[in-house]
Amino acid sequence: MSLRCGAAARTLSRVFGRYLYSPVRTLIYLPDKEKEFLQNGPDLQEFVSGELADKSTWDEYKGNLKRQKGERCVKKHDVRILENVGEVENMPLPQPPSWNPKILVECLTPDFRGDLKAVEKVAVSGLDVYAHNVETVPELQRKVRDPRANFDQSLRVLRHAKEIQPGVISKTSIMLGLGENDEQIYATMKALREADVDCLTLGQYMQPTKRHLKVEEYITPEKFKYWEKVGNELGFHYTASGPLVRSSYKAGEFFLKNLVAKRKTKAL
Repeated sequence: MSLRCGAAARTLSRVFGRYLYSPVRTLIYLPDKEKEFLQNGPDLQEFVSGELADKSTWDEYKGNLKRQKGERCVKKHDVRILENVGEVENMPLPQPPSWNPKILVECLTPDFRGDLKAVEKVAVSGLDVYAHNVETVPELQRKVRDPRANFDQSLRVLRHAKEIQPGVISKTSIMLGLGENDEQIYATMKALREADVDCLTLGQYMQPTKRHLKVEEYITPEKFKYWEKVGNELGFHYTASGPLVRSSYKAGEFFLKNLVAKRKTKAL
């Protein structure tokens, strides 16, 4: 049995080796400059023996030969990273970075398990839009969301972000079609507005896989228009409501940019 397996392995090695390690096939897809560089450079035997041709420029290299801990391919800014939520209290407040004022910075956050210190760190980071989704009405929270999350906790997160940074725009999202009724939707929207939430998006829940919750109801476009009207009447600065609307609704970006610009102008 072992002899047969060994023979099969050698056969596969010969067959696939031609495709995996053939320098000719590799060079075909490279630019001419890189082909020349590879052809004139050291080969494997020179690396193994340690006898490399050109060592004259080695002393000129001042960079790291080994990737450092936490190093990535992109340029990193000097930003503190939380290893866990418990470290928040020991960290100084970050200073708002001086990024391009034409760029709208929105952060979709978790509820940090109700840790308001963590909420504060994000709220004062210099972002424009603090987003956290309540997902559904209070009555369906246990059915829809992670057991560690709940409506009241999410409401505290959104309210606290505004209390700490009144100039930030708060935003949340609700999925419809999970079995909620009109009274529950209205009460949820009212509670969000009372928590000083600025922007609200409402969209149709769609079942991603058979393992997820089933769609209980497909909401009509007319009904979504109705909820948009209700949202405007309740005082939301922006209400996006439609079957295809999601929390990152692109059409709302223009409005949010104008709203941010007005608030910054007023602050000056």
